Amino acid sequence: MDNGGQLKVSGFGLLRLTQISPDKAKLAHPDYYVDPSNVYAAPELYKNLVFDRSVDSYSFGVILYEMIEGVVPFHPKPPEEILKLMCLEEKRPPIKTKSKSYPPELKELIEECWHTEAVVRPTFSEIIVRLNKIDANCSKQGWWKDAFKLPWYASITNF
Repeated sequence: MDNGGQLKVSGFGLLRLTQISPDKAKLAHPDYYVDPSNVYAAPELYKNLVFDRSVDSYSFGVILYEMIEGVVPFHPKPPEEILKLMCLEEKRPPIKTKSKSYPPELKELIEECWHTEAVVRPTFSEIIVRLNKIDANCSKQGWWKDAFKLPWYASITNF
């Protein structure tokens, strides 16, 4: 989170990259930098392919799935097996949460973010616009009101 309270998604600059073009890169040492237990990393990283910023959209899609389902994809399988399923076999788990609990546009966003084809993944500018629309629609319909019952929420709203 930055000083202004904005959440940032990033790779924290821990990877060493080989610049292929202004917006494309490749891991400099894939065997050293790829964590076999990181279920959030895009398939391009595990396959040692050229990648772009869409790898962050992929990670965000996995995070959104985890937020909706409450577990990582393919839970309770071990991370190494999850990576094999998602990155090598290109499988995605079904969203089991009842569709009445979340808007269908959110499911569509998750599916686009973690799409196997990087060109299908939305940019973060597009993600922000779509999340704002989802939030506005949910606020009108009262979707979020009962979806997330956080322990501190009642005390904040009861002032």
